[in-house]
Amino acid sequence: MARISENLLILPSLFFMSLSPSKSITTSDLSPKLRELLRPTGEDLDILAGRTDDKFSQIVRNLKAHDTFQRYDFAIYKDGLFSITNIGEEYLRKNIQSIRYLLVNDFQWEDLKEGLETVHKKSAEEKRKIEVFDESIMIQEGMKKIIETQVYERSTRLRSIAIDHYSKNGKIYCDTCKFNFEDFYGHEIGKGYIEIHHIKPVFKYEGDELDKVITDALGNVIPVCSNCHRMIHRTWKNPLQIDYLIAQINANGVYNRTN
Repeated sequence: MARISENLLILPSLFFMSLSPSKSITTSDLSPKLRELLRPTGEDLDILAGRTDDKFSQIVRNLKAHDTFQRYDFAIYKDGLFSITNIGEEYLRKNIQSIRYLLVNDFQWEDLKEGLETVHKKSAEEKRKIEVFDESIMIQEGMKKIIETQVYERSTRLRSIAIDHYSKNGKIYCDTCKFNFEDFYGHEIGKGYIEIHHIKPVFKYEGDELDKVITDALGNVIPVCSNCHRMIHRTWKNPLQIDYLIAQINANGVYNRTN
């Protein structure tokens, strides 16, 4: 599995800087936010020799040590803070749809990596915006824009509540094929694992009351296994309808949907 690189942290880091009133963030505050968003796995979680932190933490620290942001004039580092520049804000503005897309969907790291690599490559080589096609980022003309702070908070809270809501007797099943990770992989590594598919993206819910937004949004998310999630988004322009996917599983699948 490919390692996380410094360049892949640029866009999400700028996003977190932009959420602060001062448009700044410390490395110690940035690291856990990036970890929560990107969910590093494999070698990135290996503990460094002679230290107590892992390789992912080292990559975040290298953003300062290697002047990663300064290389593109996206941010400066001063007095212990990364601060986004005007150029960085413009880069973020052009690619904000990509970050929204990451925030409202649960994707495997390889999918996140591919999207972030595309953004970085197009920015560095072509200086133009990535085009991401999915129902999750198509915002209708005139729709009220919800600030990114709300999107992040809502998405994180919604995922947690959705897992609790759809769990049965301590287990959570794929809503389309009824696959359960704990049954297949065992309690130690499979318990509680699931992906959440957003039928309606969280940033389309208007209003400032978080609890009401979450309640409204809960009916538009479903738990799915990795395979079904991939099938739903196999064609980003035209995600599969859930009823259609279930019908295909019933006609062709090997799992017994009796749970």
